[in-house]
Amino acid sequence: MSKYESLAKSESSIKERINSFLQSTKRIIKVATKPSKKDYWLVTKICLIGMVILGAISYVIQLLFSILSQLLGFV
Repeated sequence: MSKYESLAKSESSIKERINSFLQSTKRIIKVATKPSKKDYWLVTKICLIGMVILGAISYVIQLLFSILSQLLGFV
């Protein structure tokens, strides 16, 4: 196979892959729907709960390190 034949084959392969991607994208956009207010509220609650949990864990870790550093005299 010559250099030009392999180049032409790779270009057609790229075009096929791009066309396949565009067809899949069109199919997904047709099926997709806008989320309802209930869905938005659920996502908001989940995010807020996650932020509170991470904040609490962060606070506890900071408190433990603060107490340990005072007990060991690193202050």
